[in-house]
Amino acid sequence: MLVMGRPEDHYKVLPWMCAAIVRANPDSRAFCEVEGSRFKRMFAAYGASLNGFILGCQKMLFVDGTHLSRLYKGTLMAATALDADNHLFDVAYAVVAGENKEDWLWFLTVVHECIGGLKPVIMSDRNEGVLYAVAKVFGVENHSYCVRHLKENFLGRAAKLNIRR
Repeated sequence: MLVMGRPEDHYKVLPWMCAAIVRANPDSRAFCEVEGSRFKRMFAAYGASLNGFILGCQKMLFVDGTHLSRLYKGTLMAATALDADNHLFDVAYAVVAGENKEDWLWFLTVVHECIGGLKPVIMSDRNEGVLYAVAKVFGVENHSYCVRHLKENFLGRAAKLNIRR
């Protein structure tokens, strides 16, 4: 289905695209939420990826968000794992309004449901929304932090306090 025209018209196709993903890929979860006629958020996880994580990956999920630019902004959230050969393995994605507590809680709750209630270790930066959501969904004991982000946070704070390395 080719969509031409204004960019805002492309969002109208998302419910159809999500239904097509679910129809064509067994065990997939894809849906789009709207408020009135406005896009709110979207989630997608292919069945092959969910089953691959459950059956063959290390029980650790790396979660992060990246800001979307251009006309409509928002945040792309992702949950990624490592397979048996330590290669990155995509598990789930979402497009949400921003990196906030509500959207992280929503994303991680849906991911938790998709992986059958497993409680993997969650690796993340120390984003306030992620800290809140992981504690609520997976438990604080299942949260670990990325060393690179810890180092950057430490060095950033040290620079603000004028502490030399």
